[in-house]
Amino acid sequence: MTTYTPRELAAELGYRNEFRPGRTVREYLRKRYPEHTGLWELDDAQADDVRANVPRAS
Repeated sequence: MTTYTPRELAAELGYRNEFRPGRTVREYLRKRYPEHTGLWELDDAQADDVRANVPRAS
C-alpha cells in the first residue's frame, strides 16, 4: 500500500516555498480528521481527498 505525507502532497499541489513544508495540507487534515494524533501517513483515499479539497498554490 502506498502512503503519502503532507509534505509530498503539498509539493504536488505546488506549495514549494512554505516555511514549514506541508503546513497547508496539515491544516486541512486537522480540520477534516480532528480525532487524528501523531504523524500523518495518508492512504490513497485520504491523498485523493486532499487533492480534491486543498487548492493548488498560485
